[in-house]
Amino acid sequence: MANKPYQSTRVLNDLGLLGDVRRTNNFRLLIEGITGDDNYLDLIIQRAFLPKVSLQVLELRHGNDAKKLAGVASWQGGQVTIMDVLSPKELNTLIKWFAQTYDSKTGTIGIASEYKKKGYISEYAADGRLERRWPVEGLWISDFDPGTLDATNNSPKEITFTLQIDPPTKMEPDYFGYPTLDN
Repeated sequence: MANKPYQSTRVLNDLGLLGDVRRTNNFRLLIEGITGDDNYLDLIIQRAFLPKVSLQVLELRHGNDAKKLAGVASWQGGQVTIMDVLSPKELNTLIKWFAQTYDSKTGTIGIASEYKKKGYISEYAADGRLERRWPVEGLWISDFDPGTLDATNNSPKEITFTLQIDPPTKMEPDYFGYPTLDN
């Protein structure tokens, strides 16, 4: 076997990108059509999720052997924690959106085409440049926690809610300003 020159398998080397690593605190979540005037809901977010997918494992038995195959894909949203600000607009907007899913006065579940929304989770570089945007579809609130009151604690009050998602039309995020392996 002939000696081959060393070849790098690092993707960053191939793309010429040996810069800073991504940070988890530079992000933004935008949700379309919640405010009623087709504007985005833009909140002061402490923590947010990225879309997660898992495959059910199917086991096919043949004699004394078992093979594993991919089954149903299950997409998971996650929790979002925002700062509870003094303005009632943010909280009331979230409550109104949740009420589209479940009306506590009548006990009825809403119509999916009215309460499911589309949005984007955007990741930014340290200098504020948009780098990566994850489109998320079928967003709706499945769990709503307006926070806790605690006289012994002086930390900011937070609101937490869980967002469910539908499978996206594409799995990969959109990239901005960086070449990808496809181009």
